[in-house]
Amino acid sequence: MTENNGSRADRETLMREHAQARVERASLTPGSPEWRTAAARVAAIEVEIAKITALSTPPARVARPEAKTK
Repeated sequence: MTENNGSRADRETLMREHAQARVERASLTPGSPEWRTAAARVAAIEVEIAKITALSTPPARVARPEAKTK
């Protein structure tokens, strides 16, 4: 989930890793220790993708009631 130099991977790389991790998880017996490990890896990658998405999404504009005119 990180590149060799320790920096965070970009979204495209994470999406490829996510797809591969899902394939690996799907090939395992559901509920087995290996499946749980693979599921945790999928979840960790999803968290990293969400962090990147959150950073690229501007915050919602907050309406200020005092700025409204009647």
